[in-house]
Parts: sequence; structure tokens; C-alpha cells
Amino acid sequence: MLDALGVKAVALRDEYPADTTDIRLFEELGGRNVVFISTDTSQMSREHEARALKEAGNTALYFGPFFQRMQFWDQAVWLLKRWKTIDGFVKGVAPGTCAEIKQNGKATVYHL
Repeated sequence: MLDALGVKAVALRDEYPADTTDIRLFEELGGRNVVFISTDTSQMSREHEARALKEAGNTALYFGPFFQRMQFWDQAVWLLKRWKTIDGFVKGVAPGTCAEIKQNGKATVYHL
């Protein structure tokens, strides 16, 4: 979906084996100045994963539970309508910021 908006995006499932742990993934992404986007908001509540993400220093965005309940095309429309807001948020925060993106497109920052 992001490719259609002209955003360089990579599906991690295309880059890493399916059995790669989240901690290993965060270690691999560390220092690469990427924005990690996921719907797995529980990564922020699992202490070892949250710590590994913070140590990696990459900005992480979590689309709230509403996103997974949407059909693919509804997700695409939602993303298209809110990408400018989301992109503006990313450009305005320090690297390493972790936030949940709400259904209205606004961010709530996690304090790790």
C-alpha cells in the first residue's frame, strides 16, 4: 500500500525468515534509520521486546487493533487518507519514538 503512495516500503516477511524473533528483527533493524510499522501493539507490553526496540533506536508505529479488523481495501483507503498526518508525525519526532496510530490518524506516544 505504501509503495502506491511513493513511499519506499519493504515487507519484512520478504526480507527475513518467518521464524525470526521480534528481538532479532529489532537488532537487525538497529541503526538503519527505518520506521518500523506493525499492528502487533503487544510488543510494547512485552518488556524484553520493548527494550530491544528502544535499543534499536528506530521509530516504530503501531496501527491500533481497529486496523486488523478492516478489510484490505478499507485498510488501503484508511492509509491513503491519513498518510500525510502519519508522515508529518514521523518527521516531527526524534528517532526512536514509539507510538500507536489511532483510527483518526493521530499518534499516542509510548513512554518506554
